[in-house]
Amino acid sequence: MIRSLYVVCLVCLWSAAPVLAQEPPAPASAAAAGTEATTTTRLPDQVSDRFEQVTANQWRLIGNVELAIPGATFKFFADEVDYYLDTSRLVARGNVVFADADGRIAAEQVDFNAATGTGTFTNASGSMRIGSGVNLADFAGKDPDVYFYGETSEKLGPRRYKLTRGAFTTCVQPTPRWEVTSKTVTINLDDYAFARNMLLKVKGVPVLYLPAIYYPIQDDNRATGFLLPSYGTSTLRGQAITNGFFWAIDRSQDATLVHDWYTQAGWGMGGEYRYVASDQSQGNVRLYGFSRNETTFTEDGVTSVLPASNSFQITGTANHSLSTRLRARGYVDYFSDIVTQHLYNQNIYQATQSRRTIEGSLSATFGATSASAHYQRNEYLTSAASTNVYGSTPRVSVSVAPQMLFGTPIYASVDTDFARIPNQQLIDGVVTSDRTLNQMDLAPMLRMPLSRLTYLSANATASYRTTYYSRSLDADGDLTDTALTRQFLSLRSEFIGPVLTKIWDTPTRATTERMKHVIEPTFIVDYTTEIANQAQVPILNDASDYVVGGATRLTYGITNRLFYRSRPAEGERSQTREFVTIGVNQTFYTNPQSSLFDTTYVSYSRRPSAVDLSPIALTARFSPTLFLDTTARVEYDVSGNGLQIFTVGSTMNAERTSGNISYSRQRPSPLSSVSSYVSGSSSLRLRDGRVTGLYALSWDVARGYVVSQTMAWSYMAQCCGFQAEAQIFSYPDSAGVPIPADRRFNVSVVLAGLGSISSFFGGTFGGR
Repeated sequence: MIRSLYVVCLVCLWSAAPVLAQEPPAPASAAAAGTEATTTTRLPDQVSDRFEQVTANQWRLIGNVELAIPGATFKFFADEVDYYLDTSRLVARGNVVFADADGRIAAEQVDFNAATGTGTFTNASGSMRIGSGVNLADFAGKDPDVYFYGETSEKLGPRRYKLTRGAFTTCVQPTPRWEVTSKTVTINLDDYAFARNMLLKVKGVPVLYLPAIYYPIQDDNRATGFLLPSYGTSTLRGQAITNGFFWAIDRSQDATLVHDWYTQAGWGMGGEYRYVASDQSQGNVRLYGFSRNETTFTEDGVTSVLPASNSFQITGTANHSLSTRLRARGYVDYFSDIVTQHLYNQNIYQATQSRRTIEGSLSATFGATSASAHYQRNEYLTSAASTNVYGSTPRVSVSVAPQMLFGTPIYASVDTDFARIPNQQLIDGVVTSDRTLNQMDLAPMLRMPLSRLTYLSANATASYRTTYYSRSLDADGDLTDTALTRQFLSLRSEFIGPVLTKIWDTPTRATTERMKHVIEPTFIVDYTTEIANQAQVPILNDASDYVVGGATRLTYGITNRLFYRSRPAEGERSQTREFVTIGVNQTFYTNPQSSLFDTTYVSYSRRPSAVDLSPIALTARFSPTLFLDTTARVEYDVSGNGLQIFTVGSTMNAERTSGNISYSRQRPSPLSSVSSYVSGSSSLRLRDGRVTGLYALSWDVARGYVVSQTMAWSYMAQCCGFQAEAQIFSYPDSAGVPIPADRRFNVSVVLAGLGSISSFFGGTFGGR
């Protein structure tokens, strides 16, 4: 999690000092002292060129002094030390060094009281280890050391310290890359540090001044405090500054507050809350409000005005286990202004999102029976004023898993649900069309296996579905308030096989010892009885609910699978992997209308006309290793429309690089316009992860413009880092945006152990 480095650096400076207050000095032997003591309290163990008794309670050690306090884990080295027996006070002068297992501090003079555990170091400097709770990744894998200096460094109590007119840095090298100077810093260990007149210097150049700042110090590497700000610039937004505050509420929940300020666009403020109640219960929610200024743009001599507005966005998820049988889930992705959503978001998904969703569910399982109550409201915005509302508000479902009947090889199951299905069109918030209705479904099913052969899988199912609709269509296709009940019987037989298998050894191959080829023929028959009132059934949102009665579908195909068994490596077992899969299938319809609603094929929704033969669908996957995975799908229409669907995608993951790329092309018919899109990203990690780079591309090939290009870089040294991101986000001419493209640049500085913040509109780096 997030730790403020400013405080952490000074924690280690005094980590061992409280030992002085634990117990008084023990008596030393005469041999160790060099002479017999004349008082009842003796000197601590010491080595020096000579020593003398100044008064009855004051001893002076002179020359190459080495002083160890009994019971302590540290030592003092100095040219001269005065030790006062009655007060347990020591004053060290000249080349003073305080040393322990964590580091060392050098000073011109030290005045320390072992009885109270307080003291002052004058003109001190030193280096210390920050601590075991620090994330080494924040220090590029190096030892988390801190170097510091100050005119005075005071220990005010067992866990409280003060540094006056000094500085610190985690760049423990001859010429530190950065340092933080401050007039005073008050430190309460394991709690917080408060600095006044703080100045951040990079390469000796002042870059940031704050009159006062609060930083936390906690040993769990997760603490409340301010985050480093980030800077950005954008054609639409102008220059930007983002500031954040992290609140560690407790060990299972935290929150981040953020403020964005833009010279042109306006300002925004929001927060994010996260919690983990248990390993099965967690959630987060983000809320952001944006006040947009009225902005004027001039492009190619044309002046346009983007009006002022106030908007908000809320997103969140929750998944909570209420008991061993009961679980609650929630999801929200809602924005009030589609113009703000599309113009300013840097994430390509959010920038093209036109749907608002609010949903929640409660599910329970009791043996073979499961029940759920689900609420979902979706709003699809076709413009800033026009909205289509759909979903289920609510849907209550009960299901019984397949159960064997009376010891026979027949399995019975049942599904039933009730739903209120909204279907509205709104313009400026006013309902212009309302086709909302209630629906109740009951679908018992019987399944029976037909084969016990290992090379042949055969199953038969029969389901009877009864659906009640509170509204129906009349002869003209208009929706009325007359209720309707639809009933039909579905029969299905599915055969896989006979499966053909060939296995052969590969003795000449270095990486594999055996190969396997499997051929799986597939044949499926679906029959649906006549539905007398199908023309009166209102189909609102889901085309899969449209059933063509009195029709049969014959689906046939073949799947080829290739497996290999790797040779066992030293200390590892051999693995079996399916690395090539190729499948081909097609469907014949006795009623061509069925082709318009067959969701087995991606192209069904844009099919120009009903056909009796579906496209030939080819699916392929190539995954030779864990590091490479490629998939493809092709749908070719044999009725004269040619290639309708072509998609291919690949992902690659290696030690230093990773990437993904996908291409999709759709054209329902030769007379239709082509839709094609390319998207991908690649990343590179060098120098043990200290240097990273990323490139991402989204290209609308059909419309001939690059939607977005993003390049990001990160350099993390031992003590500091630099992150930068550049993005070009283009808008189509039809979007009505006052500029053709928004050029964005974000940059932030990272100090070891101190988190940074990015804008709520997104960014590759930065976190909350």
